[in-house]
Parts: sequence; C-alpha cells; structure tokens
Amino acid sequence: MSSDSTIKGNREGFGEAIVELAKIDPNLVVLCGDLSDSMKLTEFKKLFPDRYVECGVSEQNMMGVASGLALAGKTPWVVSYAVFNPERNLDQLRTAIYSQLNLKIVGGHTGLATGRYGSTHQALEDLAIMCSLPTITAAVPADYKQSFALTKQLHTLKTPTYLRLSRLARPSIVDSQPIILGQSLVLNKGKDLTIFACGLMTQTAVEATKELEEIGLSVELINLHTVKPLDQRTIIESLNKTGAGIVIQEHQTFSGLNSLLAQVVANEAGQKITKSIAFEFMGVTEIFGESGSEDDLYHKHGLDKLAIIKKAKLVLEKKKKINS
Repeated sequence: MSSDSTIKGNREGFGEAIVELAKIDPNLVVLCGDLSDSMKLTEFKKLFPDRYVECGVSEQNMMGVASGLALAGKTPWVVSYAVFNPERNLDQLRTAIYSQLNLKIVGGHTGLATGRYGSTHQALEDLAIMCSLPTITAAVPADYKQSFALTKQLHTLKTPTYLRLSRLARPSIVDSQPIILGQSLVLNKGKDLTIFACGLMTQTAVEATKELEEIGLSVELINLHTVKPLDQRTIIESLNKTGAGIVIQEHQTFSGLNSLLAQVVANEAGQKITKSIAFEFMGVTEIFGESGSEDDLYHKHGLDKLAIIKKAKLVLEKKKKINS
C-alpha cells in the first residue's frame, strides 16, 4: 500500500478546491503555519497573495488572527498539520467557537503515515478534540475527489468546520456516486457484516471486503466521510440488516469515529436498532505512533487488510453466539 506519486491525494483535492472557491468568494482568506507546499497551497499563494497570511510556526497566534478576520466578515481557512492545528491551538479555537465564529480548520498529516516525521507529527487524537466542540462539522475524505467536493461544501456552511487530511495519496474509491456532506457512501451491499471506514482506511477496507466475499461472506461496506454529523439513518438500516459491525479509523481507538458510532448504537438499541449487534472497533490503542513506513505501521497497529479480515471473523463469531 505504498503511495503512488501519479495519484492525487486528498491534500491536492483541498488545494485545488480552495483556489476555485477563492475565485468566486472575495472574502475567503487562508492562514498557514509555514506549510504552504506540504498543504498544497502554492497555487493559492501565487494567485491570491493578498489573501494568504503566512503565520509561521505560531499556531496559537494564527488562530487569533483568523478569529479577528472572521469578526471582520472574512471566511478564514486555518491550515497546518493537525498536531498543531487543532492540537496546539485548542485554547484559541475553543474561544473562537464559543464566540460563534465561522472558522474553517484544516489538519494535515493525520494518522500513522507520516514517514520519518514520527509520533510528534502523527495526529491520532484530533477527531476526538474537534468532534467534542459544539457546532463543528467534521469531514474525513478518503481520496482526492472527496476532498475536492467536501472542501467546497464545507465552505458554504456558516458554522465552524474541520477537514482532516492525510499525507498519502490513494486511488479514488468511487467514480459515479455523488459526494454529499453528511451522507455516507455504500460501497458494497451485503447481509452478514457491515464495515464502517473513514479516510484512507476506506481503501484498505475495500481490499479486505473483496477477500471476505471471495470466501463466501456478504459484506456491506460504508464510507463515512462525514463523521460529524454522522449519517445515522444509513448506519441503523445497515446494522438492522447485518447484525454485526466493524469500525476502522486511523485514530485512537477509544475516541473519534469509534466512540461516535458506538453512541449511535447504544442510544438506538431497543428503539431504531431492533436487534442485538456484535461489534468490534479498530484503531491505534493506547500508544503514540512512531517513525516507519506506512505499511509497517499499519501492520504493527492492526490496520491492514489482514487485520480487518481477522477482525471480521471474530465479530461473526460474536454474532453467532448472540443469535444462538
């Protein structure tokens, strides 16, 4: 699963969409923490130098400047690596959201796959932080197309938003399905088990689903590119059909998408969810990341194709016991 330089990643989708948005919205401004090349803002900086604010390695100050611009009627996109934005400037961000400011936060280099940068640059807690803040809409695109579409849709909201991006490029997961903020994508229909995935883990889940179906299992695969708010209707309908679920994310296991989806299951049990559900959650468990190739790190932390297949067999055994 190594990166292919010929494939556009979700960072490129964001960078291209922000240029198109700026051409039609003169109030759009971008603030960045000395990462314009890495966050694919080179073209924006070239075309709109008066609307690009280079804040340097000063993320708390960057959020303060963005808040001032929002109060002045601008729509600021605040861009850096997620370990710095929102993890370093959370104090300023929380105050801005409390003040009902319309900020667009972009966190890059999320998950394990940051190569030599290692644990200091691997954001594995950012979804938990952002989704805990009131009024936030949070999106985790799986590929270039999703990032391009979701960036544009997030910009139309008048409330704060979070866009979670990865360093890696992956092939597009779909060609024809519309990408709509708040609506999940059903990538494969099945009746034995539901796999829920967000971000780059979606491509890994696609590979695992193919192998599981080859051994006779019917797997429903759902991509949750919007994690807040979740598409509860699709989640509930699928679980009522399959009675078993797996959630996979590049994030700490006990928070983020895992905990958000667990709340849906717990809250709707005995109401909209009409059967007992066997469940397993996948992520990074009680440990920080480290330097290494993405393949090695995914394997070590149980986030590769073989780990999903193993987890699927486990959850189906749990389902069997529940129904016996």
